[in-house]
Amino acid sequence: MNKMLEKVKERLDILDNFQDSRINCYLEEFINKVKSICNREDFPEKLEYLAIKYAMNCTIFYKNGYGEGKQVVSSVKDGEQTVSFKDVGAVTADDVDVNKFIESNMHEISRYAYMGW
Repeated sequence: MNKMLEKVKERLDILDNFQDSRINCYLEEFINKVKSICNREDFPEKLEYLAIKYAMNCTIFYKNGYGEGKQVVSSVKDGEQTVSFKDVGAVTADDVDVNKFIESNMHEISRYAYMGW
């Protein structure tokens, strides 16, 4: 798990160890949920990228808050000069809900499930 922790920190440019325990909790939550769903004792190495992505989402979301991201113009109205913006690339509440994150990636995760009878 240390390798995944270091990848999260590297990708988010986190230089200190202050958030290590929090990031490890995000990784453990995802890993344990996947192992439970897949009926496995081990965590498939090929799914590490999803664990890293989930931990990154959580770290960004809980650091920056809801909907932090790049804003682009979504609509412009000339009469009475109205301009609307929307967030793109933002981490949403669904991105940090482990069940929704797993559901949205189930096509990949299900490939590593053991069938129990």
